[in-house]
Amino acid sequence: MTLTIEQIREAALRLDRTEREALAEELWQSISEADREANDAAWLAEIERRSAAFDRGETTESDVDTVIARIKSRRRP
Repeated sequence: MTLTIEQIREAALRLDRTEREALAEELWQSISEADREANDAAWLAEIERRSAAFDRGETTESDVDTVIARIKSRRRP
């Protein structure tokens, strides 16, 4: 039987915190170092882009509760 990504995700989310952390670390380590470095570089570029936009007054700040509520409202059920 082949599990779907959704089935794997649901099973993983039922793990306790420590098990989820270990699984996340193992999955992250399964990605090549070059790909991890590229991911880090992409995140750094995005952070710098957003920071510059904020400094130019093109965006505004939001408190964490507002941001989390906005993200949760976009999530699928």
